[in-house]
Amino acid sequence: MDEFLRRIEAGRRTTNAELRLKGHFLGESPAIQHVEDLLHRYARHDMPVLITGETGSGKEVAARLLHQISPRSSEPFVSVNCAAIPAELLESEIFGHEKGAFTGAQRRHLGYAERAGKGTLFLDEIGDMPLSLQAKMLRLIEEGSFHRVGGEAPVTLCARIVTATHRDLAVRGGATGFREDLYFRLAVLPVEIPPLRQRPEDIDWLMDRFLENAVSRSDTRIRGFSALAEEAALAHPWPGNVRELRNRVERAVALSTSEWIMPCDLFPDRAARTVSASFAPLADVRDAAERRQIERALEETGGQIAKAAGLLAISRTTLWEKMTRFGLVEGPRSGS
Repeated sequence: MDEFLRRIEAGRRTTNAELRLKGHFLGESPAIQHVEDLLHRYARHDMPVLITGETGSGKEVAARLLHQISPRSSEPFVSVNCAAIPAELLESEIFGHEKGAFTGAQRRHLGYAERAGKGTLFLDEIGDMPLSLQAKMLRLIEEGSFHRVGGEAPVTLCARIVTATHRDLAVRGGATGFREDLYFRLAVLPVEIPPLRQRPEDIDWLMDRFLENAVSRSDTRIRGFSALAEEAALAHPWPGNVRELRNRVERAVALSTSEWIMPCDLFPDRAARTVSASFAPLADVRDAAERRQIERALEETGGQIAKAAGLLAISRTTLWEKMTRFGLVEGPRSGS
């Protein structure tokens, strides 16, 4: 049995390595490996997949990976950003329209749903889709067909639907929120991409991949990152997630004047500070570290102070005092 499991794991790693050579990679941390495992399990099904995660965390990369390892990999992958298309045009862009359907419709237009063929229709930022269009999207999933704008004959949907959002659609019910029935139709196979700050093991690995890609597209001769640059990257909170990391690495390749990328290349916004200003008092460093750890504990426990105090091995009173000092208390709060 041990040998059997070893061979399965070796085969999975080989498959992942081949996909990464094609540019479809997410990372190597345990958290992101769990995501990749989910995608491999989802790939052989045709049910809708909902990918959630913060902006820039890699949701479209995950969707492309899902398509690449699925039986539909030889078919089109059509990506639509629902937030980037004006609401009045989105229906026509997704479903298409017939000639004369509205002013300016001089010929038949095939929408993304039809152009995806038997491949994957990826609807990014689905949470920004207008309510009027959500009803038609629900009908599309339930009936497996749609009508072009101004058309009478139904068109069969052959593509698999994969959606993504940075919003929490499960709590957006109500007249102005996201349709609950549509949410449950889209989230048959859910997967959540953790933010980069929660998987620091991926930072160095992703930096090397982005550096290799950026150098291959330029005439610069950069050997790698300095130890100081790696330390600065690990200490950065990465609010823009993987997208910010890629942009910073590509900018560093363009700006660097040496063979090694330095912290000032990755973070030129900090370069204007004086050397003395770059050294904070130890008390400030300690407070910043404590604040980050408290925020992580509160996030892990869903904001429950007693449980967070247990994780931090301090009393609830001490935790409350530190939260007050660090400005983590928004107002009066009960004991738990």
